[in-house]
Amino acid sequence: MNTLLGYLMIGVVRLMGLASLATAQRVGRGLGAFLWLRRTRSREVARTNLALCYPDKTAAEINAMVHDTLLQNGMTGAEMGVMWGYEPEQLLGLIRAVHHGELLDDLASGDTGVLLMVPHLGNWEIISTYVASRCQVTAMYRPAKMKVFSDWMVRRREAVGANMVPTTGAGVKELFRLLNEGRVVGFLPDQEPKRERGVFADFMGVPTLTPVLPHQMIQETGARVIYAFAERLPDAKGFDLHFIAAEEAQYDPDPVVAAAAMNKAIEQCVATCPEQYQWTYKRFKRQPEGKRNPYKAAGVP
Repeated sequence: MNTLLGYLMIGVVRLMGLASLATAQRVGRGLGAFLWLRRTRSREVARTNLALCYPDKTAAEINAMVHDTLLQNGMTGAEMGVMWGYEPEQLLGLIRAVHHGELLDDLASGDTGVLLMVPHLGNWEIISTYVASRCQVTAMYRPAKMKVFSDWMVRRREAVGANMVPTTGAGVKELFRLLNEGRVVGFLPDQEPKRERGVFADFMGVPTLTPVLPHQMIQETGARVIYAFAERLPDAKGFDLHFIAAEEAQYDPDPVVAAAAMNKAIEQCVATCPEQYQWTYKRFKRQPEGKRNPYKAAGVP
């Protein structure tokens, strides 16, 4: 059954890859509107996250943010066909402006490894295509449960951008090796790790279990860090890419200090286009001892 579903998903994504960006985004907005009109898990997770991170906003303001978030997240999903179906030149043609791209060029041209932090904001898939047009880049991926889809996804991502390694012990070792060789490695810094692989650090006023793997890679390889995200422009005009330098605290030997600096940098990215952040993800599920899971407390399915 998983194999059949995998081929079905491949077919849907390939079909969307034949569509224009405007068509894909219309489909995505329709999906987002559907999620908004019902008490879906995505809607209630987004509401819980936004209420936690923006405690000063009124219920009406949170409602508006939830609505916009679902439309934007829907577009991110519908754009998968575009991101994995277009040729690299077509994808690069969707980029309208690159802000502070010299940060990438300066670091990538040196002998020190570069850790490229890409939060789940806007459409992160196009980042790897742009970076790959400037230098070699390798990123981690979490294998999907449907192997046939997962294998196809990796092939498509490699066809339009980065080299890929899985989130396994061997994959992690490969990233350390590449950083030690002075290569560029991409990392998604805002996924919740297992408790033993993270530390709690503040993110938008909320205690957040934050991965320590970036800190370990920095400390062991001497890698430098930059952040990147692709802001979706209105009316299917394309994307603006943003590169942001890491603060010095990112390199602190204390993993908690470094994690706090990483979360602060992600906050800075999110502030540019908050409705485009992946608020539908249960980012705060694991809490410090004595604190309740906020999703269970809110009755989120």
